[in-house]
Amino acid sequence: MASTIENGVLDMKALCLVITVLYAAASCVTREAGGSEAERVVAVVDVTVIPMGSARQLLHQTVVIRDGLIAELGPATTVLVPAGAQQISGASLYLMPGLIDAHVHLRDPSELLSFVAHGVTGVVQLSGPSGNVSNMIELRERVVRGDILGPNIYTSGRILDGDPLIFPGVSSVVRTPNEARRLVEAQLAAGADVIKVYNNLASDELRAVTRAAHEHGVSVWGHIPRIDGRSTALQQALAAGLNVIAHGEEVFFTMLYRDVESQLDRELVPIVDQDLLSDAVRLIEKNGVAVIPNLSFVAMTRAQLDDVEKLWTNPEAQFLHPTVLNMWKRQNPTSRPDLRRFDLRERGKQGVVRQLTLALNDVGVPLLLGTDASAPGMFPGKSAHIELTELVAAGLTPFQALAAGTRNPGRFLTKHVRGSPPLGTVTVGSCANLLLLEADPLVDISHVAQIAGVVLRGKWYARSQIDSMRVAQAARHGR
Repeated sequence: MASTIENGVLDMKALCLVITVLYAAASCVTREAGGSEAERVVAVVDVTVIPMGSARQLLHQTVVIRDGLIAELGPATTVLVPAGAQQISGASLYLMPGLIDAHVHLRDPSELLSFVAHGVTGVVQLSGPSGNVSNMIELRERVVRGDILGPNIYTSGRILDGDPLIFPGVSSVVRTPNEARRLVEAQLAAGADVIKVYNNLASDELRAVTRAAHEHGVSVWGHIPRIDGRSTALQQALAAGLNVIAHGEEVFFTMLYRDVESQLDRELVPIVDQDLLSDAVRLIEKNGVAVIPNLSFVAMTRAQLDDVEKLWTNPEAQFLHPTVLNMWKRQNPTSRPDLRRFDLRERGKQGVVRQLTLALNDVGVPLLLGTDASAPGMFPGKSAHIELTELVAAGLTPFQALAAGTRNPGRFLTKHVRGSPPLGTVTVGSCANLLLLEADPLVDISHVAQIAGVVLRGKWYARSQIDSMRVAQAARHGR
């Protein structure tokens, strides 16, 4: 620490760099005590590889994994399996990168196992500690150490919002540009990977947040702050340097919202001006931001409005911590006082966000899979498969949907989280976070759910092993 302080002044760049590099360097391998070199080598033999660099497949490949990284990849006839390596037969199976859910809200450590069970090997936590998680940085480190089985966690600190705070429990109020800089630097010093902003952050403070974060090479994710006016909010956020729009619906609520309230006043399902939608797409493309469509959240909101009781009988409910399930029962969309108006708005919004998603994809805007798990209705891990289904329903090909859940967030995190090794592809040197599937996901996106096993930070977990752990977890929850 002494090297980062001169005359009592903290050198934030040096300190933040040390923290992020130390974490990133360890994030591809579980640092368990003991274990021989051979035990850290895994070989998946004679498998069809879906590398995700392009829409192609590599047949009859052997993939050798050493110390959490893909060390070798090539034809099974030529790649030698190291002596003593753990061999996994890949015959008639498909190997692809693990999924990355780039928008989650962890509310209990038990949710981490559910992500792994559904093939999600990386998550981006977009708020500070919440629910039963008191320290997100500590939880992230416990996962890397192997104390708890879970995906790699990339996390923001507390949400930066204006006055009044929308979610006081997980947010910090920002009233001045100087306060913005101080809060950003404090979060980075504590180990945050990204910065999250929210609706009521004023324009001057938003610019101060993004400027401070970018000076340290850190990206800014979040809602499109609209307290200074909906009609120009998207333009202002992009000009300020917002890097990731955390929901596709944020574009609906800002630039596309011009006539929505008047239509709702007449009890109409709102539609948006197509020229305005095209303008929004061009603006987003021009500014080079990434977008999380979050179609699954919109779809599950719609499903709860139609029949919320089905949620409690979903098999995934047994794996939720009781406090989280109780929160869902209190705070799901059917608890709103303006239910009729809300229902009309959601009906219109779903079509608009699907259309927006396809248009953004068609012009090359990077789309990142994100679900808002574990918000009500968003089962951890399972929601990623709903998102994939929704992306295809919006018009994306299975490969394009898979890219949103693997390659795209992998590239973004590798670029913006300092020291992070390559993620999201099956290539030599990349993190060995992988899914072994029983069917081809490029033929049918639902095949991603047919998981034979998961390689997580270089360690193999068979489907049966994960299922046994989930049964024990459900028992601990009294189910």
